[in-house]
Amino acid sequence: MTSGIAIGDRDRTTVLMHYYRAMVGRADIWRTRMDATTNWAIGVTAAVVSLELGNPAIPHFGIYIASLLTVGFLLLEARRLSFYHLWQSRVLLLEEGLIRTALAREGGPSDAAGVDLADLLDPHLGRTVPTMPASRAIARRLRRVYLYLFAVQLLAWGDKLVSDPAPAHSIRESIDRAGIWMVPGPAVVSITISFFVLACVLALVRGGVDRKAG
Repeated sequence: MTSGIAIGDRDRTTVLMHYYRAMVGRADIWRTRMDATTNWAIGVTAAVVSLELGNPAIPHFGIYIASLLTVGFLLLEARRLSFYHLWQSRVLLLEEGLIRTALAREGGPSDAAGVDLADLLDPHLGRTVPTMPASRAIARRLRRVYLYLFAVQLLAWGDKLVSDPAPAHSIRESIDRAGIWMVPGPAVVSITISFFVLACVLALVRGGVDRKAG
């Protein structure tokens, strides 16, 4: 094994400053990528819902196109969140171990850099594999954005069943309209509502805020 390079307090501070800037830059990149995916999902939902509600000739299951695309965006954004969490957690470790100590009345940044930061960052250095579980990443994005998009799609789908091609005279008639080819309406309604309920449960159970990474 090769031994570490001995550096002074001034050089150590310089290294930490550049490392901090690099981590902030990486976190910002993944934050921007997450925002882009969110915009795609919102745009697709708005476009499909507008077409569905604006044209009675379009069948109700066109909403499922938006739902499938939204699921794809959700999975992609959850992956991006896991990378954002990876870099942002290191930023918070640096802020906790160095900046807070530097601003304290007692103690100095050199002590935090030499001991505390080494202990905090050692398990993370050289690792680029996200530590956030996929289920938690999906749940957090559901809770923040995608649950609302699915709710809009569900409401638009229900409105389509009630109003097109002509106003339904009963709830039973609306449910029967939900049929897709060989799948009867009640089955389609049950599957659709079950999916939304499961998404809500996942968001509530696994979508809490992670204090270590915002």
